Amino acid sequence: MVEAVIVLPVLLFLIFAIIEVGGTLRSYSGTASAVRNGGRTASLAAADSMADAQILTKVARHADSMGRDEVQFVVIWHATGPGDPVPAACLPASYTAPNSASVGDAGTGPNAMGACSVYLAPSMPGGAFAMADGNAVEPAAYYFGCAGPSDPDAWHKLDCNWPPTSRQVLTSPRGAANPHSTDFVGLYVQARHDSYTGVLGSGFTITDQSITLIEPQGYELS
Repeated sequence: MVEAVIVLPVLLFLIFAIIEVGGTLRSYSGTASAVRNGGRTASLAAADSMADAQILTKVARHADSMGRDEVQFVVIWHATGPGDPVPAACLPASYTAPNSASVGDAGTGPNAMGACSVYLAPSMPGGAFAMADGNAVEPAAYYFGCAGPSDPDAWHKLDCNWPPTSRQVLTSPRGAANPHSTDFVGLYVQARHDSYTGVLGSGFTITDQSITLIEPQGYELS
């Protein structure tokens, strides 16, 4: 009995710790899968007006491996290149309720570098995942496809801070007078894995990001 009293708590702790580590690794893997596949979709969707909806749909489907309700927010931003961190202005202070209008930052400079669209609590009822999937009150085109701040429907669209149609998809051939290349699209996902038992704390916040170059759609000489 004395041995059992000594050994049993240690054994239970080890069992619970294994369960917690397994759950956390599943969430890390699910977040990474959502980001990688969402990033590839961003590259292929390019300047399609529904690009953000396509990206969010892909993120949601791959987050299902851990439970899409763990996703706290998603950021899609205009990156300057590989290794670019998500802009501080694009990290929300609160993400407990879905956004019903555009959230994010319009960026800086003529190319709107750092511009971002932020999707808060996307897995909640009426959130961006349901909107992108066409499972909200209105069809997906009601919430996405903004033409910019001057769009008359901007008040109910979520992607107006960096509209997909403004993304550069043409690249200049060598020797062009004003060379330019396609845009880099950054995708940042923050998720929260809540502890099952509490033996390793209340849970863990998990973040991951990808930066992909838009697949060139053709050449431009000017």
